[in-house]
Amino acid sequence: MTMPPKLLPTTFTATLVRGAVVASLLCSGVAGAQPQGPDTGLGAGAELTAQGRALIRGGKLKQAEETLLKAAKARGQSIESLYELARVTFASGDIKQAKNACKALSAKDEHAVLTAVCQARAFLLWRRASRAQEFLDQARALDASHPEVLLAFADTKRVAGETSASKDAYQQLLGIEPDNADAYFGLGELNLVTPDLVAAKQAFANALSRAPEWPDALYELGKLESGAQAVTMLEKALAARPDWLEARLALGSARLKNGDSAGSEQVLREVLRGHPDSALAHAQLGVALEAKHDLVGAEPELRLGLTTLPNDIDANLALARVLAQTDRADDAFAQFRTAAGLERLAPRALIEAGVYALSISRNALAEAFLAKAVERAPTSALAQARYADALLARGDKPAAKEHYKLALAGEGSIDRADIQRRLDALK
Repeated sequence: MTMPPKLLPTTFTATLVRGAVVASLLCSGVAGAQPQGPDTGLGAGAELTAQGRALIRGGKLKQAEETLLKAAKARGQSIESLYELARVTFASGDIKQAKNACKALSAKDEHAVLTAVCQARAFLLWRRASRAQEFLDQARALDASHPEVLLAFADTKRVAGETSASKDAYQQLLGIEPDNADAYFGLGELNLVTPDLVAAKQAFANALSRAPEWPDALYELGKLESGAQAVTMLEKALAARPDWLEARLALGSARLKNGDSAGSEQVLREVLRGHPDSALAHAQLGVALEAKHDLVGAEPELRLGLTTLPNDIDANLALARVLAQTDRADDAFAQFRTAAGLERLAPRALIEAGVYALSISRNALAEAFLAKAVERAPTSALAQARYADALLARGDKPAAKEHYKLALAGEGSIDRADIQRRLDALK
């Protein structure tokens, strides 16, 4: 199911449902109906229910409500169909409507497991975790293996940081319903926190295969993918939800990483037209402008972004490059140090600082930066190669030779033919 805002990805901003679902139910006689036994009309009802869920996932809540009302009629106004209607209110985040929707289930059967789950979900919207837990406990006492009980339990434990209990519940649910897209999505969210990005990527891919065109799954998977595939997924997510700020920012970043700085700039300027105070958009725009060598335009955007987001590594590094390319060496080195401090374990800023120092014949400083890069990442082919360059510039050929060998045996993309030529020249 589509979860309330706290349990969904933070990027989900659904359009609120217009009109109360419970009013529709009362008008159709659902809320006051007597229990009628199991679902009827399952053929048409199941198809309409699937359509309604897809509309909820797409953020089209008014259409989802209309479709699920038809499904409820086709399913004999069963309690299951009323719970499907309640999903609309969970997605909207409207607490009052969620409580009213749950009243329709209570009127149908106040002791039903789905009535308790509905109440738990409603109280979670209200941020009343203790009351939600009471109803969740009731639901588990009634049927601990019910798919909606397992899903609500797994989601609640995930948000509470109880990762082991959450994972077990998701996996138990998948053992019952192997194609449950919400369980896969929840596992993806859980693996982002753990973190296990490989497992998260697989889980979101599984969710998307079960619920094609799901914008949230496209967004999460797009952030974990790279290259053209990341761009395509984020574009599809935005096509479904055009006003999605976070997805648009992610698309700008994905286009830049894919080498399309002009396309990234276009997306980010669109963001800033609607959100001129977005520090992240300013920072990312500055990075894109630096990548396309618009140094005059990049610097003010980077400084605007860094005023609010001083720990943005990419923006700090891009500003260091701007300062280096505009002959402000001391300022550039200070900025490279800031970026390197933020990276902590990665050698990227240290390597760039060392290469820049070599380019202006600050050889001792270059060696210091690159020695630190090698210390941080001894298996990095690039760090070893550039450190060897610095050693050679100082005249230490034996040490340079050893580090060129380490570069050839190292990890990462590098021109190994060039490194071999440098090594051969030292024999």
